[in-house]
Amino acid sequence: MIKAKCNAKPPSHFSYICFLLFVSRYCASQKTCPNCGTLEVPYPLSTNSNCGDPNYHLRCDLRSEKLYFDGLNGSSYLVLRIMAASQRIVVQPSSWVSDTCVTQDMVVSEGLWLNQTLPFNVTSSNTIFLFNCSPRLFLSPLNCTPSSLCHHYLESSGHVDSNRALQCANGLEPCCSFIAGGMPSAYKIRLHSSGCRAFRSILHLDPGMPANHWEEGLEIQWSPPPEPLCKSQLDCSGYSKCSPSGSSRIYRCLCDRGHVWDHINGTCSRKKCNRRSLLGLKVSAGLISIVLLAVSASVIIVRLYSKNHNRVKLAKAREDMLKSGDAGKTVRMFHLKEVNKATNNFCKYRLLGSGGFGEVYKGELQDGTVVAVKSAKIGNFKSTQQVLNEVGILSQVNHKYLVRLLGCCVEAEQPMMIYEYVPNGTLHEHLHRKSSNFLNWRTRLRIALQTAEALAYLHSGTYTPIFHRDVKSTNILLDDDLNVKVSDFGLSRLARTGLSHVSTCAQGTLGYLDPEYYRNYQLTDKSDVYSYGVVLLELLTSQKAIDFTRDQDDVNLVVYVSQRAEIGALMEVIDGRLFGEQSSNKGLTSVELFSKVAFACLGEKKVDRLSMKDVVQQLEYIIQTVEHENEVCNAVNNETI
Repeated sequence: MIKAKCNAKPPSHFSYICFLLFVSRYCASQKTCPNCGTLEVPYPLSTNSNCGDPNYHLRCDLRSEKLYFDGLNGSSYLVLRIMAASQRIVVQPSSWVSDTCVTQDMVVSEGLWLNQTLPFNVTSSNTIFLFNCSPRLFLSPLNCTPSSLCHHYLESSGHVDSNRALQCANGLEPCCSFIAGGMPSAYKIRLHSSGCRAFRSILHLDPGMPANHWEEGLEIQWSPPPEPLCKSQLDCSGYSKCSPSGSSRIYRCLCDRGHVWDHINGTCSRKKCNRRSLLGLKVSAGLISIVLLAVSASVIIVRLYSKNHNRVKLAKAREDMLKSGDAGKTVRMFHLKEVNKATNNFCKYRLLGSGGFGEVYKGELQDGTVVAVKSAKIGNFKSTQQVLNEVGILSQVNHKYLVRLLGCCVEAEQPMMIYEYVPNGTLHEHLHRKSSNFLNWRTRLRIALQTAEALAYLHSGTYTPIFHRDVKSTNILLDDDLNVKVSDFGLSRLARTGLSHVSTCAQGTLGYLDPEYYRNYQLTDKSDVYSYGVVLLELLTSQKAIDFTRDQDDVNLVVYVSQRAEIGALMEVIDGRLFGEQSSNKGLTSVELFSKVAFACLGEKKVDRLSMKDVVQQLEYIIQTVEHENEVCNAVNNETI
């Protein structure tokens, strides 16, 4: 993706060479903390108020002479080593609760939680293993085979005793989950009694090495510190003055002219040149500059030619791949210049959202058409494949309740999809965010019907049936009139001729994933039906598919509503705002019929579930019932008047 570049004045060759060739003079403007036991505590890390930067606080236990990193909610982690040059520390994961597969930070703080206002975050060098997980969460990716990495860790690393290893891999399906390259959030690793109860972390995991060679530890990095805060010149020393920082009213010890802030040593560094060698340096700098310019120009020309050649070759391959799709319509190919102009070089204020696939920007074409531009993540093969797959799927469909593809751009390093802009957000936002307009019962019924019609078209109205694979409320967009536009086909798959299913790894979203597909990896149209059934429960209750704020046994919405329905208490979980004070009788018939449709979509086995065509017919009947009830109410009111 091409981003707008900031203008900055480059330093002169003379100053740059002086900086590299001569030793700088330092003056301490901040005090480095004393060692904690055998560990050196470099600036800006602080163990007390008289040294370092207070925002970079660590705790030194004077009795044990050990250094600790304190997280939120009461958990502390022993610091194993500090790497000042790379601004990172390695801490020891929390110890185990005696005779259990539960870690101490699960009991104390429900995992590792970092304060996002402080300059620390979890790095991508960690591979996190999650153990003792609740099967109802359907975590993905899961590997239930003895060859998984987490099984190797439990059995062969030497970090877990045999009794605890059995506890961590206990049950009918001894599964565990691992996340390579850090966590989705760089500030927390959450444990929960209804989720996972223990985690371990491996640094720079190499799956090819034996498990007993893996290094256990959790790496945390800190951001470079700014100049120290001050109230007066007395707080500053050396080559610095207490001055306002930028346009804010915050004062800092800013370095004098000719000096630069060295955040590693916490000092202002002075540049000094030897006047006797000034002429020689100028001549040498001139000659070196000429040679470097010539070499750089040659390298740039060669690289530009190679880059352009490879880009054209890649774009042609992508274009041929999209054109090879069965029964697909011709996809309009946008030039990169058009897309850059439409999105104003992908300015941040045009960003609509982001996720695992990449980012979505709002744009405006030259003819005034407002569009949405979805861009894959740079260098992420999976993200690239999802965007190209979505273009291929949408080029084969045409339905008023499916988002409309306008074209794609394959010239850039990452492909981009251009589709119609849907202005009214997602169904998830309207149901679960207080700022959105409230959806009444008739509107929710219409949204349910339109979504069902779109899925029925994918399953039986196209030349080759399509399985959406990620039906959820965040993928149901709403236009100005609250009409549905089903979106996000990055995980979708075409059905295979003569086969009832597609064999593929279980992918989807927590809380919506079909349990049978999760177990046997057979994707069918009934997998979409199950996910759609969860959306119906969201429409009925205005509650999220997975919500850890509910009681431990009620985290999963399907389990929560099913249990209430079994004891005849369904009305307790229905959104009370839908029918007001008369919720006990008004609309009761339509609610009962609607809930039956939802549960018929959520059968444990696919053979017990409705088809989307059947869902459409039943929802049409429910809407007719509601309209009839309203006509009767209006007639009674008119007679009363």
